[in-house]
Amino acid sequence: MTIPRFLYHYYELEKGSFQNITELGFDNAIKIQNQISEGWNSQRPNNYIELRFALEKRIKEQFTLMGGKPNRNDPFYFTLGECEWAKSWYVNPSFIKIPLSDFHTEHISFTYPDSMISFQFYDEPKLNTYRKECNGKVFLLNELDNLINEYGLPSKQLWESEEKMKYDRYIEVQIWDDSIIKDYKNKS
Repeated sequence: MTIPRFLYHYYELEKGSFQNITELGFDNAIKIQNQISEGWNSQRPNNYIELRFALEKRIKEQFTLMGGKPNRNDPFYFTLGECEWAKSWYVNPSFIKIPLSDFHTEHISFTYPDSMISFQFYDEPKLNTYRKECNGKVFLLNELDNLINEYGLPSKQLWESEEKMKYDRYIEVQIWDDSIIKDYKNKS
């Protein structure tokens, strides 16, 4: 199966692109989350910020152990390929599309599917119905072919027709560097 050539970063148009809620620290992240009153992101659980900080730490630790070289404490999030469903997170969605080839391999990691979901499936025995061997793991670019060949690319057809794929909406991409991001942020 072919790896999508583009990464998509979805965001709220009025707030701007490339804003990670954890970048500003725990207390500010809580304040920001409490101000979100519309869209899918307003439905996050009360402990979302605690979960997000803990998860980013786990992802970064795995990524570093695998040879990744993060230049940030927290990543920028993308989907591998387009994901129309991601627009539902925002009231006025927008996106930036960047070629995968623009990024250095030592600054990019992947989870299948969304990192929050992947690690919840791994951690929670009650979610065993949806668990796959790839859950709770971080992948590097050179592992992407095998990952997609084994599990396929998430698609609306799959998550609507197969119960086990119900929450597999996209492959999440974590970018651990600012340099390419700054160029695109200035253009948007």
